[in-house]
Amino acid sequence: MKAGLLLIFIALLISTASAITSKDYIEIFFDDDTITKDELLNILSAYMLNEDYQGKNLKLEWLRDASYVYVYWDGKPKRIIDSASSEVVIYKPVKSIVVLNSDSGLAVQILGSKDRVVGVSTSVKNSYKMLPEISQKPSVGLWNDPNIEEIVKMAPDLVLSYVRWPTSDKLENQLAGTGITVVRLDFYILDTMKEEMKKLGSILDAEKYAEEYIKWFEYYVNLVTSRIPEEEKKVKVYTTGGTKAPLRAFAEGTGLFTLSVLAGGKNVLEGRNGYFDVTVEELLNWKPEVILRWSSAGGYEVDDETELIKDYNGVLNALQSYSEEIPAIKNERIYVLSSKIGTSPSAPVSLVAVAKALYPENYGDLDPVAIHQEFIDKFLGINFDVKTQGAFFYSKSFGW
Repeated sequence: MKAGLLLIFIALLISTASAITSKDYIEIFFDDDTITKDELLNILSAYMLNEDYQGKNLKLEWLRDASYVYVYWDGKPKRIIDSASSEVVIYKPVKSIVVLNSDSGLAVQILGSKDRVVGVSTSVKNSYKMLPEISQKPSVGLWNDPNIEEIVKMAPDLVLSYVRWPTSDKLENQLAGTGITVVRLDFYILDTMKEEMKKLGSILDAEKYAEEYIKWFEYYVNLVTSRIPEEEKKVKVYTTGGTKAPLRAFAEGTGLFTLSVLAGGKNVLEGRNGYFDVTVEELLNWKPEVILRWSSAGGYEVDDETELIKDYNGVLNALQSYSEEIPAIKNERIYVLSSKIGTSPSAPVSLVAVAKALYPENYGDLDPVAIHQEFIDKFLGINFDVKTQGAFFYSKSFGW
């Protein structure tokens, strides 16, 4: 077969490419980790002659995927290290994805890949205004404890999950031997957002979309960091959230902690990690000037602040007796952020909002609501007016 005919045949294969996971496929095409022209030519010839190759029956789907890899990936599989420090190797174009959380759902939407989603968790299905098309996909159960049988039935190429949840015994261990690849990327921590978007963009052949998002992301992050005051003038911040207790700490390693620091706050939890309960005595010792509260309430699906106000009052009621000792309570500087906006790919919106709440004199020229609308129009493409819809922030002392 001449080179010209080979290219024509490859083009025909790619035009109807699909992705089927197979150990045999990997062994045939990637025995030396690279598909070369000669190897592909020999395999194509064997297929056309209806012959086995290396004692294995060739499938058309394998040829389509291998041809795609040869043409667009230079014959090499894609490799990334995900945020769980696991090496992920992709041997064929990703055509189907199960999304286990709305943060990953947003990332997939931003990367122009919503049509590849075949299954979602119940939390994604509940995000029907934010992700109107993705949320309509069949359910695979809870985000932290999915229905493995349903996932296997869907036979996706990828499952996207958080780093910490679900635990491996509820996901990777259950999917062993199925050929389904798990990729753990958080998409809720500002420090890792750019790199995670770049990695997923590479896996999905959506580098152009990733570059556009990263450019937007960097613009607002750089703008905020350029206005951070000197160390001695920084506002002391305490970050809290969750449903277990109104004062539960969100320390280093959490998206909210990172957001507070990047916005220029001096977080009193510095040096401590994760989520844990604190005592009133500790807060009396720290004397935070601002309390930043993460909330699972609010978001795109509700149009009033009722639940955000409840979270605000939960903090206020727990500390109202100590208003003279805690500046944040005395001056009513409690700010509640919905998790739907606070720690997700839309986090630059919250970064500007928090920075403006901490240092209003530095951000009179910026409107977080307008920036949020920009994000929606530019990356989500949904019919949503932030001025009249949704509930994302709440504070008595400051209006966004």
